[in-house]
Amino acid sequence: MAGWGEKFNKITQSAITKSKEMAEVTRLNMEISTQNQKMKELYAQTGEYVLNSGVAGDDETVAGFAAQLETIRQAIMASQEKLNEVKNINICPNCGAEVTRTSKFCDKCGTEMQRPSLEAPVSVCKVCGNPIDKDALFCGTCGAKQE
Repeated sequence: MAGWGEKFNKITQSAITKSKEMAEVTRLNMEISTQNQKMKELYAQTGEYVLNSGVAGDDETVAGFAAQLETIRQAIMASQEKLNEVKNINICPNCGAEVTRTSKFCDKCGTEMQRPSLEAPVSVCKVCGNPIDKDALFCGTCGAKQE
């Protein structure tokens, strides 16, 4: 029995050692991951500072990055505007709240909303009187079929 007990103790000690090693490996991997994330954030902040402050001057590489960023920024703005159209909202210029396109004032801060002119020809629903596209088959407000 002494032989079996010794083997059991060695196996137990080995398992404990492996468990401690795994815990330390996990801790160190998390620490490395956290430091890498901090480094990425600092790279981003550094790049943003260089672009916004003009520190790089006439560096062609930085100018290329700036041009790429501006292209992406414009694409984001265009997509955001399309999203706002789909959601039928405007963004309040004062507080940034989402406001329905039919509202004259922001319901969060009271700022008067600049309502965009409707580009599509507008007609009026024959049932509820709300504005609809001239070519609409149904009213978006009441669902009535248009003729």
